[in-house]
Amino acid sequence: GINKILERQIFFRSLVKGKWSASEPFPLNSENYSVGHPCLSSNGKTMYFDSDMPGGFGKSDLYRISRNEKGTWGKPENLGKKINTEGDEMYPFYKEDGQILFFSSNGRFGLGGLDIFIYALNLSGFGKVYNAGYPLNTRYDDFALNADPVLKKSYFISNRSKGKGKGDLYSVVFH
Repeated sequence: GINKILERQIFFRSLVKGKWSASEPFPLNSENYSVGHPCLSSNGKTMYFDSDMPGGFGKSDLYRISRNEKGTWGKPENLGKKINTEGDEMYPFYKEDGQILFFSSNGRFGLGGLDIFIYALNLSGFGKVYNAGYPLNTRYDDFALNADPVLKKSYFISNRSKGKGKGDLYSVVFH
């Protein structure tokens, strides 16, 4: 048989009067490249995602896209060389309070394969990328950080040797 690699794709559903709508494919879904790991703003008008679509800086880059009042998605914006490298940038999570973008990368100096990085915007709209450091990052893959504003905890995945499986869920509290 022929082995076909399936590319990651994004689909949307809406909860209307207690029932889920049919799946709506994201317009950038493709059989030729992946789009994945979406992070929507609270108003649903901006989405961060990763993709290996042509025209990026590396294997997988981070993008931002906006949706207009009619619900139509605009043109994707590559987040640029300040964030994207020749490697993989993946798993974006934008924390609106504080304007902080968390993401994982294997294309920057780090402690392991995939490390979690923090991009904090300052008042001028520009910031610096920081490695989140130990104990969040280890010599293993640490990725997919997601912050919960209600519980004040953040969650991430790691394949550390003392885990129960190939990728375990961990929690962390930032002070």
